[in-house]
Amino acid sequence: MANETTTTTLTELVYGEWISPFIQSYAANYQNPSQFLAKWNPLNGSATVSVPKWVSDQGDVTDTGTAVDTEFDATEGTDLANSDLETTESGFSIAEYGLMREVTDTVLESAQSAESLLSFIIPDGASILMAAANDDVCALFASFTGQSGATTVNLSVADIDDALYDLAERGALGELVGVLDHQQIRDFSDALQATGTSMAVYAGSADRQMGTSFDKNQGRNVEGYCFDYKGVPFYRNGLCDTATAGADVVGGIFVRGDIESQRATAALGQASLREFRVETERNASKRSTEVVMTMRWGCGITHNTMGQEILSDAP
Repeated sequence: MANETTTTTLTELVYGEWISPFIQSYAANYQNPSQFLAKWNPLNGSATVSVPKWVSDQGDVTDTGTAVDTEFDATEGTDLANSDLETTESGFSIAEYGLMREVTDTVLESAQSAESLLSFIIPDGASILMAAANDDVCALFASFTGQSGATTVNLSVADIDDALYDLAERGALGELVGVLDHQQIRDFSDALQATGTSMAVYAGSADRQMGTSFDKNQGRNVEGYCFDYKGVPFYRNGLCDTATAGADVVGGIFVRGDIESQRATAALGQASLREFRVETERNASKRSTEVVMTMRWGCGITHNTMGQEILSDAP
């Protein structure tokens, strides 16, 4: 037969699809590590931040006492030599981040769920700009004083131990936090559960030293927290940089700055001159509305010896 009435002949009357008013989210980067940085917000409006610190008269912590073995010996009745008090500084700059969405009136008037659209734009903009900021933080790990791990070699338990031992031997004070690339989390987790032919001689002691505890979802939470190892919480992030022409990935372990009592030894700092701000501008002739989201923020290494680069094989 012919000339049937179908959805093709009545396209103007039949919906081509049903659009759910609920819109699913996209996969986003985990929200770290900017929350672990010390805040040094300028009080004079300057976009350059300088963080001074004292120069030690005790020498390097790892110099086995060379700087203080005889230098401060005093002799009765003899004048002491004067010693100057010195400072040095670390600095970083504040940059501007921005994102704009322009929504036409037609979209708002005809979209299946204009409410869902508008309620998504602002939190999504904040998330995007913070991802850009967190990426800048992760880029700092490669500039830490020390390095653990080896190029094109999977991250091991020994590598993380080496980093923790190095930090302690350099005089790092306070609680640490680790931020590792996804591949590093995978390799370290595999190493922690690897089987072997021998058991630790003092198994109970080893268990207490490691003190491991794990997120049951392997870090699938907003902040990306994965596990604790030897008292250090570790987080995953796909924003970590690569190295060695992409053959390696770079993570970091550092003294936290979000704990006020650790401000003097915080490895990383951040500063803001404009918190995340949202403004709208109407373009009547274009029948659209611009949603402008910006912030002025920056980060940098403030105490280089208080952090350790973690280098290991990329995926």
